[in-house]
Amino acid sequence: MMKQALLKNRTWQALLVLGMLMGLSACVTVNIYFPAAAAKRLADQVVGEVYKAAAHGAVSTPTAPTLSAPAQVAPAPAVPAAAPAPSAFERLTPAHVAGYLLATSFSALSTPAEAAADLNASSPGVQAARAQLESIAAQMRPYFESGAVGWTANGLVAIHDASAVPLQARAGLSGLVSSNNSTLQNLYQQIANANGHPDWEGQIQQTFAQTWISKAPAGYWYQNASGQWQKK
Repeated sequence: MMKQALLKNRTWQALLVLGMLMGLSACVTVNIYFPAAAAKRLADQVVGEVYKAAAHGAVSTPTAPTLSAPAQVAPAPAVPAAAPAPSAFERLTPAHVAGYLLATSFSALSTPAEAAADLNASSPGVQAARAQLESIAAQMRPYFESGAVGWTANGLVAIHDASAVPLQARAGLSGLVSSNNSTLQNLYQQIANANGHPDWEGQIQQTFAQTWISKAPAGYWYQNASGQWQKK
């Protein structure tokens, strides 16, 4: 009897070790992919708001949603404890557990983790960057319309035709472009940080780069992938 109990004990220990090893292996092999569709939706929203603010010369500061406090639930009356039923764990055999571990581990190893359906854009850093960008957009609009500046292929702004600006105003334009680019880069980084993946900054920036150009009003200048200037 003691020999059987000892053998069963060792079997459970072996299964426990097997489960831990499989769990660690699954953690190592699971990948979180960049949510391209969610990034595109967010870019469409933010870019649309910035262009709208530029057209109206006003700032529309997005606010984070307010969360209501959870309702207080009265504690349920105490119920006399019933006699404990036989535990399902007690009816398990090592064969049952081994089959379960193999099935769940295979599923974890073969299925990549999916990112959230939507990117988080409600952090204070993202909100502040969006508001600042909308404010600068109203100042940038005349320079976009005159062709003095345009969008680059990497989601920033560059001077396209300095001669479209009076000589005495060119230094101010350079400073405005620099400030605008700093705000853009901060926005991309804040979105990546808010979603727990700072390494996504480059992909987020590229998604926004395409959206700035695709949603730009007619007459705006932009650079294509080869660095050549084109007019919408």
